[in-house]
Amino acid sequence: MNTTPSWLAAGHGNTPLVLLHGMGSTAEVWLPQLNHFGRQRHTIAWTAPGYGPSPALPAMGWHELANALAQMLDTLRIPKAVVLGHSIGGMVAQAFYHQHPQRVAGLILSATSAGFGSTDPQWKEDFLRQRTEPMARYDSFAQAAPDMLAGFMGPGISTQMRELAEISAANIEKSRYIDYMRLLVTFDHKDRLPHIAVPTLLLAGELDTQAPPKGMQRMADAIPGARLETLPGTKHMANLENPAQFNQAIEAFLAQFA
Repeated sequence: MNTTPSWLAAGHGNTPLVLLHGMGSTAEVWLPQLNHFGRQRHTIAWTAPGYGPSPALPAMGWHELANALAQMLDTLRIPKAVVLGHSIGGMVAQAFYHQHPQRVAGLILSATSAGFGSTDPQWKEDFLRQRTEPMARYDSFAQAAPDMLAGFMGPGISTQMRELAEISAANIEKSRYIDYMRLLVTFDHKDRLPHIAVPTLLLAGELDTQAPPKGMQRMADAIPGARLETLPGTKHMANLENPAQFNQAIEAFLAQFA
C-alpha cells in the first residue's frame, strides 16, 4: 500500500526547503514560495496525507504524520532539510523534528503553537463542535472554504492570492478536514521546546488571533537561540497576504544554510 504523500517541487541545489501547509490547504497554497525559493534552492511543498491526491494513512497521529514526511523525503532522496511548517503544519514540523532530529537542518514555525488551546476536555469538545457543525451546511469542503478562509486573511490580500487559497482547498474532503481538526486538539509539545537544538525562526502575523504573537513569543523564549519575527499588517496566512514580506524574512534565515 503506497502511503507516500504527494508534493510540488521547484528548483535544485543547496539545503532543501520543505513546506508544510495549514489545516484547510494543500501544496498549491505555497506557490508564491515555490516560485521564489525555487530560483536558488530545491523547494518542496507536501500535500498532507488524506488531502487531495495524497493517500490517507491507515492510522492518523503525529507519529504517523512525521513518518509520512520522512517517507516523502526518502522518495526524494533528501537526507536533511530546512522544514517550514505553517499552522498545523508547524505542529507536524515539531513532531518530525523530535522524531527525526538528524534530518532537520533548521526549523521555521509559522503561525503555530506548541500546544493547542486549553487542556480542559470540555473546551476541546466545544471547540470541535464550533468548528465542525457549520460544515454541515455545505455539500463539500470546497463550498465551505471561501467563508472559512475569509476569517484567516487580512483585508489587504490580493484577489489573486485569495483565489489561490480557495483553489488549494478545492480537493479536500470534509471528513478528512474533520479528522485533522480532531487531531489538532491533541497536540502538546510544550515541554519539548527546550530540546530543539537547530536554528529556529518563528513567524507571527501581527493581527493573527489564531496564533497570536504573544503565544509565539513564549515559544521563541523556550527554544534555545530562537527568534520571533512579527509580520506587520498580516493575519493567519501571511505567506499569501504579503508574500514579499514573508519570503524576505525566510530568505534572511536561509542565508546560513548552503
